[in-house]
Amino acid sequence: MTRPWILGFCGILAVAFAVWTLAESSQPDKKQLESNAKQLIAQGKALEGQGKLAEAKDKYIDAEAVLPTNEALDAIQRINDQQKQEALSLLSEAHRLYDEGKYAESLDQLRQGLDRQPGDASIEQDMAMCYLKLGDRANGELYLEMAAAVSDEKDKPKLLELDSVTLMGSPLAGPSADPPAASAFNDAYRQEDRDAADPRAPGGSLCQQTANLKTALPANPAVLFNAAKCAQEDAHQADAASLLAAYIKLAPDALDRADAEAQEESWKSLAGLPGTVGEAVRLHYANASRYLDYRRYDRVIEEYEAAATALPDYAETEWQLGLLYEAYGDVARTREHLARFQQLEKDPARDAAATAHLANLERRREVYDANIADAQDILTDLLQSSLGISTEGAKHKGKLTHRQRRYASARYKAETRATEKLPAPYVQRELDRARQDLDSAAALFPLGAEANEMIALIYLEGNDWPDAYRSYDAVASQGFPASFYAQASSGEDSKEIRATKVEVGPHAIRLITLATYNPSKKISEAPDQSAGDDDLGNLVISAKLPPDPNAEAVTIKPEDLKGIATQNNFVVLKMAKERIFLAPLNMLSTVPFEGGAARTYGNEYTRLFIRYLGFEDAKLGKEGMTTGEKFKLGFEIARIGVSAAMMGVTAPMAYGSAVRMVELVHALNVFHEVAQGARAVNIADASISLADDLHESQETLGRTMSDERRAIMGMQFKFIPTGPAALKFKEKV
Repeated sequence: MTRPWILGFCGILAVAFAVWTLAESSQPDKKQLESNAKQLIAQGKALEGQGKLAEAKDKYIDAEAVLPTNEALDAIQRINDQQKQEALSLLSEAHRLYDEGKYAESLDQLRQGLDRQPGDASIEQDMAMCYLKLGDRANGELYLEMAAAVSDEKDKPKLLELDSVTLMGSPLAGPSADPPAASAFNDAYRQEDRDAADPRAPGGSLCQQTANLKTALPANPAVLFNAAKCAQEDAHQADAASLLAAYIKLAPDALDRADAEAQEESWKSLAGLPGTVGEAVRLHYANASRYLDYRRYDRVIEEYEAAATALPDYAETEWQLGLLYEAYGDVARTREHLARFQQLEKDPARDAAATAHLANLERRREVYDANIADAQDILTDLLQSSLGISTEGAKHKGKLTHRQRRYASARYKAETRATEKLPAPYVQRELDRARQDLDSAAALFPLGAEANEMIALIYLEGNDWPDAYRSYDAVASQGFPASFYAQASSGEDSKEIRATKVEVGPHAIRLITLATYNPSKKISEAPDQSAGDDDLGNLVISAKLPPDPNAEAVTIKPEDLKGIATQNNFVVLKMAKERIFLAPLNMLSTVPFEGGAARTYGNEYTRLFIRYLGFEDAKLGKEGMTTGEKFKLGFEIARIGVSAAMMGVTAPMAYGSAVRMVELVHALNVFHEVAQGARAVNIADASISLADDLHESQETLGRTMSDERRAIMGMQFKFIPTGPAALKFKEKV
């Protein structure tokens, strides 16, 4: 069977050949470009006539990459519309079959619909309902989680509550005695970057709310589970083990029962450690648990290392350290700690588990590196083209709309002209291809700095900041900067535009010059000193390939900053004698240049400096539109959109890395059941490929990935059901 990545690689080669042909000619032959584009369009039409819509769409996208034409764009839209209509017809038929109680037949229709509309929340919700009707809770819970990840905000709460009920496998023990309090907890939990000890959370901290709910709902398994988590974070592991035992008793069929039982045993072991040494170890474990909520993995490791210093012969600490370093992709330290674990551990089953992790460690690193290299090639080409970076100079073809020419500032116009605008369908397809490679890499080493740096950049293209932060947190915890790409200009000279890599670390900002735009020649010129091995300041960073210290760069320390502020869609760095304007790159869409949407976009990048530089005095722009702006924009408000989240975001990009990893773990653990539906098929294909490349069984790979997931995610609070969660079959995609 020909694998999808082979077809994708051939497509990339075709486009790369066309790009190479352009590079070889100082003045590209427009007739030759038109001929190449027409040939690709003709191939697309032939495939479309055969009903091979996906393959036809690829040809049209390739044609757009060679030479943008209305014919190719219209064809892409035509296929998108046709696939949507087919999905709607399939949904309608699935609904009819569902109402007749033919759930398996309904599923068949839904799988075909998901093939036409991958990542559609409505289809995934309907699939979850069918699986639950068939008594298949594992797949029902999987598709509920997938649907919740990409659903509208109004649908998300009930999906998450039903997901919790399905996971626990037990009906509600009567109606909630305090629905408002349970709803308040759920709402607080859904807040991004939650802090279990944050007194500003609605109704108090999550653990304070849990204590109140435990009194009101003493027989609710979700509340008891959450109470166990809070007891552990207070270093009361004996109480935590008791509460978890009560959870298991109330939810004996919970899908996470094995995890809960393993956690209960671990807490019992911690509770049994004697004397002041035992107290110290329990406290370090409690601190580590809280830091997992922050995704401060560096501090988690520090706490476990302190626990190992206090009690060197405690096997569990070596196990946790080994798994965390494995998640980083640090082969040497993983071997060190898991070998030490095996020396201390007396349980043969746990010793065998460590052997499974150690058996293929170097091969896992090789497969990870291969996936990173493939994704890096794709993103390097996109970024170099979009930023206009070329040692020979690349002519720009960025165009301004009538509104931009009339109203935008001179600085915005200059920075827009310095950016090459690639066809959005081509960018989206290439980002999706890179993401597939990165998902496979992150499945092996979920905290790998290389994978997470590139995943974060992809999330930025979809304006998905919560998930971007999750990936950046993994990078920052290893001492590397959170990076993005932008056009930069000085406050004193808006004409000199520099393509820039922006590195934001805990001690300084580093602005690496990649190229300088020459407005008279309309080309970008390379700096005297090349920026890294890829002219991008090293897109991929790691211990082996750190940020390039020799690149032409400006380093700004916090004490040199007078302020950081959002100004429309710019981030402005203010020093004593200079201001630097940063216009973050977005390859997928045109960013609004004024108004609430522009400031919302700029604010997210400003927050990045707050989070990773620790510059808390940064000034954010007002995200709502002023009366004057509304009057000025008039009817164009609807056209440009009032939310940055609307710019270029697609369902696949809204996927969190943690959710993607959960999917792959599910696919490995219940492989024969999950291998259906477009996205699940892709996940299953990925699991087959990983297992084949590693020469190990699906079962072994699934177990080791589950171990890593528990180590880096810890215990997550459960959503509390507030009443029977009834879902209706949805027909709208």
